[in-house]
Amino acid sequence: MTSPEYREFELDDGVMSARVWPRAGAPVMVFAHANGFCASAYGRILGQLADRFEIVAPDLRGHGRSRLPTDPETHRSWDIHAADLRALYARLPQAPDLLAGHSMGAVSTLLAASKMDTCPVLALVEPVVLPLSFSLFARWPWHNPLKGRFGLAKQARRRVNGWPDRAGATERYRRHKTFASWAPGVLEDYLADGLVEDANGVHLACDPQWEAANYESQGHDVLRAARVVGSRAHVLRAGRGSTVVNRAGLERRGVTIEGIDGVGHLAPMEAPQRVAAWIAGIAGIADTARG
Repeated sequence: MTSPEYREFELDDGVMSARVWPRAGAPVMVFAHANGFCASAYGRILGQLADRFEIVAPDLRGHGRSRLPTDPETHRSWDIHAADLRALYARLPQAPDLLAGHSMGAVSTLLAASKMDTCPVLALVEPVVLPLSFSLFARWPWHNPLKGRFGLAKQARRRVNGWPDRAGATERYRRHKTFASWAPGVLEDYLADGLVEDANGVHLACDPQWEAANYESQGHDVLRAARVVGSRAHVLRAGRGSTVVNRAGLERRGVTIEGIDGVGHLAPMEAPQRVAAWIAGIAGIADTARG
């Protein structure tokens, strides 16, 4: 199996880091991660796809090894992540043949693709697609109406963010019930770049304030993007606790939705082999489209 390497891409306001599985002459896939995570968390999936793609998995703004400025107080939508992805696509030697992502990364990928002159096939795992009324409410022009109201954001702000060493942090995460259902090795993959060492020990690469702001910043227009992309978008929806709430809205815009039973929103962490197999199937559709 090909091992990933790190590459850095200069954007207008900083550096985006990416894990890259190089494969000269192969089609290119770009995969974007979920809020609070980083590219390293998806190694069990992406490694399985490295025999057919050159894979570029960036750390989004405020995550992992990327060095891009963040301002939780003014953050209003995931359009900023979409803009970063478009900037990344433009800096690749070869245009992407398949765009993929999970949760916030899936939505950001959809938003980015909707503004591309030539849109490739999209494989989107558990994008956050809320009811239309909720999305309209979130786009209130004068202030962020979700600030302080989102349970996940409140939870993120209470998150412990500092340990004496990496081993202690890892052990604490292993004991947490959230990670009990994760496949072997995924937690360690995530913490590889999800933790940052400094003079005082280790802390989270994604600051909890930024993670919380991402949860609350729902001012982007997912359905407009879906209307533009249409049938080129394919969605994998979890069997329980799915964030694809407005399924009908996506389907009316031509998006194909498939289900994955027995897992929740963090399906890539719980069932990496099944998610990788689904992406491989969508890659076959992309191959046909290119042919």
